[in-house]
Amino acid sequence: MQLFSVSTFAQKASANAIIFWTESRKLQLQDFKVVSDSVAAVDENVAALTRTGITYYLTTDKVNGKPVSIRITVQATVHKEHTFIKERVLDFSPSVKQRLLMHEQKHFDISEIFAREATRELQNLKLTKEDYQNEIASFVQEKFKAAEEFQRYYDLDTRNGEDFAAQDEWDERIALQLEALDRYKKKVLVKRL
Repeated sequence: MQLFSVSTFAQKASANAIIFWTESRKLQLQDFKVVSDSVAAVDENVAALTRTGITYYLTTDKVNGKPVSIRITVQATVHKEHTFIKERVLDFSPSVKQRLLMHEQKHFDISEIFAREATRELQNLKLTKEDYQNEIASFVQEKFKAAEEFQRYYDLDTRNGEDFAAQDEWDERIALQLEALDRYKKKVLVKRL
Protein backbone atom coordinates (compact mmCIF):
# COMPACT_ATOMS: atom_id res chain seq x y z
CA MET A 1 0.00 0.00 0.00
CA GLN A 2 1.25 3.46 -0.82
CA LEU A 3 0.46 6.96 0.32
CA PHE A 4 2.07 9.91 -1.34
CA SER A 5 2.95 13.43 -0.29
CA VAL A 6 4.38 16.59 -1.74
CA SER A 7 6.15 19.12 0.43
CA THR A 8 8.86 21.74 0.44
CA PHE A 9 11.95 21.73 2.61
CA ALA A 10 10.52 24.77 4.37
CA GLN A 11 8.09 22.31 5.96
CA LYS A 12 10.65 19.58 6.55
CA ALA A 13 10.66 17.36 9.58
CA SER A 14 13.78 16.29 11.44
CA ALA A 15 16.44 14.61 9.33
CA ASN A 16 15.80 11.27 11.06
CA ALA A 17 12.13 11.34 10.04
CA ILE A 18 12.86 11.46 6.31
CA ILE A 19 14.86 9.09 4.14
CA PHE A 20 16.17 10.55 0.90
CA TRP A 21 16.44 8.17 -2.05
CA THR A 22 19.97 7.06 -2.98
CA GLU A 23 21.12 4.12 -5.04
CA SER A 24 23.05 2.64 -2.13
CA ARG A 25 20.44 3.05 0.63
CA LYS A 26 17.62 0.48 0.57
CA LEU A 27 14.65 0.31 2.93
CA GLN A 28 15.14 -1.85 6.03
CA LEU A 29 12.76 -3.22 8.66
CA GLN A 30 13.92 -0.60 11.18
CA ASP A 31 12.67 2.14 8.82
CA PHE A 32 9.10 1.06 9.58
CA LYS A 33 7.02 1.59 12.68
CA VAL A 34 5.72 -1.75 13.91
CA VAL A 35 1.97 -1.54 14.45
CA SER A 36 -0.68 -3.93 15.66
CA ASP A 37 -2.31 -6.06 12.98
CA SER A 38 -5.61 -4.34 13.70
CA VAL A 39 -4.46 -0.70 13.54
CA ALA A 40 -6.90 1.39 11.52
CA ALA A 41 -4.18 3.40 9.74
CA VAL A 42 -3.19 0.35 7.69
CA ASP A 43 -5.67 -1.75 5.71
CA GLU A 44 -6.07 -5.20 7.28
CA ASN A 45 -5.07 -6.95 4.05
CA VAL A 46 -1.79 -5.06 3.79
CA ALA A 47 1.39 -6.08 5.61
CA ALA A 48 3.19 -2.75 5.14
CA LEU A 49 2.56 0.82 4.12
CA THR A 50 5.32 3.09 2.86
CA ARG A 51 4.66 6.81 2.63
CA THR A 52 6.83 8.19 -0.12
CA GLY A 53 6.87 11.62 -1.63
CA ILE A 54 8.45 14.12 -3.92
CA THR A 55 10.02 16.94 -1.97
CA TYR A 56 11.40 20.06 -3.56
CA TYR A 57 13.40 23.04 -2.37
CA LEU A 58 13.74 26.45 -4.01
CA THR A 59 16.57 28.92 -3.58
CA THR A 60 16.05 32.29 -5.24
CA ASP A 61 18.84 34.64 -6.34
CA LYS A 62 17.70 38.25 -6.34
CA VAL A 63 19.13 41.48 -7.71
CA ASN A 64 17.69 44.70 -6.29
CA GLY A 65 15.00 42.63 -4.57
CA LYS A 66 13.81 41.02 -7.83
CA PRO A 67 14.28 37.32 -8.60
CA VAL A 68 16.74 36.60 -11.41
CA SER A 69 17.29 32.87 -11.06
CA ILE A 70 16.18 29.92 -8.97
CA ARG A 71 17.82 26.70 -7.95
CA ILE A 72 15.38 23.79 -7.71
CA THR A 73 16.30 20.63 -5.84
CA VAL A 74 13.94 17.66 -6.15
CA GLN A 75 14.11 14.58 -3.91
CA ALA A 76 12.24 11.29 -3.59
CA THR A 77 11.56 10.67 0.08
CA VAL A 78 10.13 8.22 2.57
CA HIS A 79 8.41 9.72 5.60
CA LYS A 80 9.19 7.34 8.47
CA GLU A 81 6.53 8.80 10.76
CA HIS A 82 3.84 7.43 8.43
CA THR A 83 5.56 4.24 7.27
CA PHE A 84 4.25 1.11 8.96
CA ILE A 85 4.74 -2.62 9.06
CA LYS A 86 2.30 -5.00 10.74
CA GLU A 87 3.38 -6.96 13.80
CA ARG A 88 2.72 -10.24 12.04
CA VAL A 89 5.52 -9.46 9.57
CA LEU A 90 8.07 -9.96 12.34
CA ASP A 91 7.11 -13.66 12.35
CA PHE A 92 7.56 -14.07 8.60
CA SER A 93 10.50 -16.05 7.29
CA PRO A 94 13.57 -13.99 6.29
CA SER A 95 12.86 -14.58 2.59
CA VAL A 96 9.24 -13.39 2.88
CA LYS A 97 10.33 -10.29 4.83
CA GLN A 98 12.95 -9.58 2.17
CA ARG A 99 10.37 -9.90 -0.61
CA LEU A 100 8.04 -7.51 1.24
CA LEU A 101 10.85 -4.99 1.75
CA MET A 102 11.75 -5.17 -1.94
CA HIS A 103 8.12 -4.48 -2.88
CA GLU A 104 8.14 -1.42 -0.61
CA GLN A 105 11.53 -0.36 -2.01
CA LYS A 106 9.97 -0.33 -5.47
CA HIS A 107 7.44 2.23 -4.21
CA PHE A 108 10.42 4.36 -3.21
CA ASP A 109 12.06 3.72 -6.60
CA ILE A 110 8.86 4.80 -8.38
CA SER A 111 8.98 8.07 -6.44
CA GLU A 112 12.56 8.49 -7.63
CA ILE A 113 11.43 7.93 -11.22
CA PHE A 114 8.86 10.70 -10.87
CA ALA A 115 11.37 12.99 -9.13
CA ARG A 116 13.75 12.51 -12.09
CA GLU A 117 10.93 13.11 -14.57
CA ALA A 118 10.01 16.27 -12.67
CA THR A 119 13.59 17.49 -12.92
CA ARG A 120 13.64 16.80 -16.66
CA GLU A 121 10.32 18.56 -17.24
CA LEU A 122 11.15 21.52 -14.98
CA GLN A 123 14.03 22.34 -17.34
CA ASN A 124 11.50 23.33 -20.01
CA LEU A 125 8.77 24.73 -17.78
CA LYS A 126 8.08 28.39 -18.58
CA LEU A 127 8.07 30.41 -15.37
CA THR A 128 7.21 34.02 -14.63
CA LYS A 129 9.10 36.22 -12.16
CA GLU A 130 5.82 37.16 -10.52
CA ASP A 131 4.41 33.71 -9.84
CA TYR A 132 7.21 31.13 -10.25
CA GLN A 133 6.71 29.65 -6.76
CA ASN A 134 3.04 28.87 -7.41
CA GLU A 135 3.83 27.66 -10.94
CA ILE A 136 6.40 25.19 -9.60
CA ALA A 137 4.10 24.07 -6.77
CA SER A 138 1.29 23.49 -9.26
CA PHE A 139 3.59 21.54 -11.58
CA VAL A 140 4.87 19.34 -8.75
CA GLN A 141 1.30 18.74 -7.56
CA GLU A 142 0.36 17.47 -11.03
CA LYS A 143 3.45 15.25 -11.08
CA PHE A 144 2.44 14.00 -7.63
CA LYS A 145 -1.03 13.05 -8.88
CA ALA A 146 0.46 11.10 -11.79
CA ALA A 147 2.89 9.32 -9.47
CA GLU A 148 0.12 8.49 -7.02
CA GLU A 149 -1.93 6.87 -9.80
CA PHE A 150 1.14 4.94 -10.98
CA GLN A 151 1.75 3.71 -7.41
CA ARG A 152 -1.85 2.50 -7.14
CA TYR A 153 -1.55 0.64 -10.43
CA TYR A 154 1.72 -0.97 -9.25
CA ASP A 155 0.03 -2.30 -6.11
CA LEU A 156 -3.03 -3.45 -8.02
CA ASP A 157 -1.03 -5.22 -10.73
CA THR A 158 1.33 -6.96 -8.28
CA ARG A 159 -1.43 -7.58 -5.71
CA ASN A 160 0.76 -5.74 -3.20
CA GLY A 161 3.74 -7.89 -4.15
CA GLU A 162 1.97 -11.22 -3.75
CA ASP A 163 1.89 -11.96 -7.49
CA PHE A 164 5.56 -12.91 -7.85
CA ALA A 165 5.56 -13.02 -11.65
CA ALA A 166 4.00 -9.56 -11.90
CA GLN A 167 6.38 -8.28 -9.21
CA ASP A 168 9.37 -9.58 -11.17
CA GLU A 169 8.09 -7.80 -14.29
CA TRP A 170 7.65 -4.56 -12.35
CA ASP A 171 11.12 -4.89 -10.81
CA GLU A 172 12.59 -5.02 -14.32
CA ARG A 173 10.36 -2.20 -15.60
CA ILE A 174 11.30 0.08 -12.69
CA ALA A 175 15.02 -0.66 -13.10
CA LEU A 176 14.80 0.18 -16.81
CA GLN A 177 12.97 3.45 -16.12
CA LEU A 178 15.55 4.48 -13.51
CA GLU A 179 18.32 3.70 -15.99
CA ALA A 180 16.58 5.65 -18.77
CA LEU A 181 16.41 8.69 -16.48
CA ASP A 182 19.94 8.29 -15.10
CA ARG A 183 21.11 11.67 -16.40
CA TYR A 184 18.52 13.36 -14.13
CA LYS A 185 19.49 11.58 -10.91
CA LYS A 186 21.26 14.66 -9.55
CA LYS A 187 17.84 16.38 -9.54
CA VAL A 188 19.18 19.91 -9.16
CA LEU A 189 18.71 22.61 -11.77
CA VAL A 190 19.10 26.34 -12.07
CA LYS A 191 16.64 28.38 -14.10
CA ARG A 192 16.91 32.02 -15.07
CA LEU A 193 13.76 34.06 -14.66
